[in-house]
This record gives sequence, structure tokens and C-alpha cells, in this order.
Amino acid sequence: MTKSLPDTNILRQKNAAALAKVGVIAKVVEEVNCSIYYTAREFSIEYQISDEKLTSYLNSLKLAEEEKKNTTCLLNKIRRINTRNLIVHRILEKIVEQQKDYFASNNEFNLKPLSQAGLARLISDSRNGSHNLDFTIDTSRISRALRKLSIITPGEKEIPLRFFFVSKKDMVKRSIIAILKREKKDIGSGRITKAHTDKELKHIIKEEYGLSVTRRGVAYCRKELGILAYSERNGYVYHTLAANYSRVYLFTAPSVEDNAPTSPGVYELCVDGGGIEYPTGCCQTFYIGSAQNLRKRLLSHLSSSSKNGGIKTVIRERPCVFRYLRIPQGWDQEEKKFYNLFVLTYGDSPQCNHMSPKVASK
Repeated sequence: MTKSLPDTNILRQKNAAALAKVGVIAKVVEEVNCSIYYTAREFSIEYQISDEKLTSYLNSLKLAEEEKKNTTCLLNKIRRINTRNLIVHRILEKIVEQQKDYFASNNEFNLKPLSQAGLARLISDSRNGSHNLDFTIDTSRISRALRKLSIITPGEKEIPLRFFFVSKKDMVKRSIIAILKREKKDIGSGRITKAHTDKELKHIIKEEYGLSVTRRGVAYCRKELGILAYSERNGYVYHTLAANYSRVYLFTAPSVEDNAPTSPGVYELCVDGGGIEYPTGCCQTFYIGSAQNLRKRLLSHLSSSSKNGGIKTVIRERPCVFRYLRIPQGWDQEEKKFYNLFVLTYGDSPQCNHMSPKVASK
């Protein structure tokens, strides 16, 4: 005889059996409250065993010793299944209860810090609930129960149960990674001009993620992640160095003739509007070059005999602009500096620069 565990549902989907075979024990469905739907009925039941009736029944049978031994082994297996089902059910109930914000948003930053020891305490404190247990669910039982089990979230993601156990330190690290990833893009686009200090990170983590952490705690987590300090992340970036460029002109032959000087310097070709996605940011620049005669070089890019097919493709497909910086001596060295800082800022070379510039002048 069996009975269902309290507040259990069975998933009625064609692939439910297949999910159960690969360790997906349940799906969390967002209804009025998040509900647990097991992928197989055998996960949601408890076998009812009356020791008194069973003993009386077995005594009425004339069983051989081997049969008695097999019967005992079978009963022990059934009891272990009951224990496993009860433990996993209570674990799932508490995970869904504690991480309801994550299930509602599908955003990992809405996870609450939760340890296996903390979960064990929560289960112990709720023993007066709908299903009393005659055994203790401690961290050891929880650790074994979590092994190789996963669930499907309301966002249709398969997530290992261990994912829901995160420390406050883990959450701080995740937030630091997210903030500094955004920091790179913001510096690259010019939205901010300096890297965040640990003190500033502390305030952003509190404001955006609701986590209270000390400045020293931020520094400790940052160092564990291998992230450089503010002072080491706050060197020149490409847009800062490029601030002294000329105004922007249309990249057409008449415009170059009218506006580009015949003197030496560094120049930049950009798309006019929109941008180009680079690994760490979006930028309009697609080529950086230098020349002893800026006007002559720019016109050569617009000629049909231009050897840079990438530039020809871009100017054919999109409106483009140019700007320049006069440099009387060492213009190729300055081009190298601009190029290296572009790579440092955006994580890759400009789209149409096929190789790093060579320095000829001394």
C-alpha cells in the first residue's frame, strides 16, 4: 500500500519519464505559488508498512531461510526508498520556499545565500508541519540526496540542486564580476572615465544586489577572483587618448580633399552612426592608421586600387567618417600606441586592421 507525500503533483508531459531517467526529479511550476511536479510517481510516494501485520503474516507462512532473507532485504530496500523520498521532498520544499525570488525571475542574482547546514536547520525547525519525520535530516543526508539530481525551473532551465546552495561570499563574487564586466563596456563607450574603487563597488553591490559587505570584504573577493585593484585597472583607455583628435568629417573624396591636411599624423576611420561590437564594448572605429601625408593616404583608401578589402567593404555598405591627429615626428609610434590601447580597451583590434602596426621611425 502507498500514499502520496503531502502537496505533491505528477508532471503530465510526454518526456517526463525520459527526464526522470537522467536525474531530473521534478519541475517547479509558477502558479499562485511555486509548485513541485515530480517527473515520476515513484518519487512522490511513501510505502505503508505495518510491522505488526507484516510479522503476523510472515509467521503464518512457512518460508525457507533464503526466502526470509530475501524478504528482509526487500523490506529494507522499501524503507530506504521511503527515507530517500521523504528527504528529497523536504529539501525541494525548502529550496522552493527559500529561493522563490529566483524561480519568479530566473535571475541568479535573486538567489539567497543558503548552506546545507542552514537548510538542515530550516527542516528541523519545521518538523511540526504536515509530515513529521522519525529521523534527522542533517547535512550528510542532504549532501548525499543532492547528488546527481536536478530540476526544471519555470524558465525551462535544467538546474542541478547544488546550484541553489550559495554563500554570501559567492554572491558578492558574482556581483563583482557583473559590475566589472559592465565597467569595461562603460569605459570603452565613454560613459564613465575611471574604474570603480573597492569602496564604490561596496556601495554598488548594496544598491543593486542588496548585499551588505565591507570594503575589505570586496577587496578580498576581488583578489580571490584575480581582478586587479582600481589603480592598476585605471590606466589610459582608447577614448581618453583619442580625445585630441580633430573634428569628424565625412569619409568621401571631396571631403578628404577639403579637410585632410598633407602633414603627417594618425587617423581613424569610423562608421557614421551605430557601432561595431567588440569583445568588451561597442565602438564606431573600424581602422586606425598613420601616414606622412594624411590626405594622400586617406584618398588611397577610397581609390579602386586600395589593397584593404575590409575598408572597401565597410565604406560601400555604411556611411563613414574620418578624423585625424597631426604628429610632426614619430607618427608610426603613435599609431602603435593608439592601436595597443584600442585592443586593451575593446578586447580586439579594429575590424579592418589585419595586423599590429610596424614601427619604422626612431
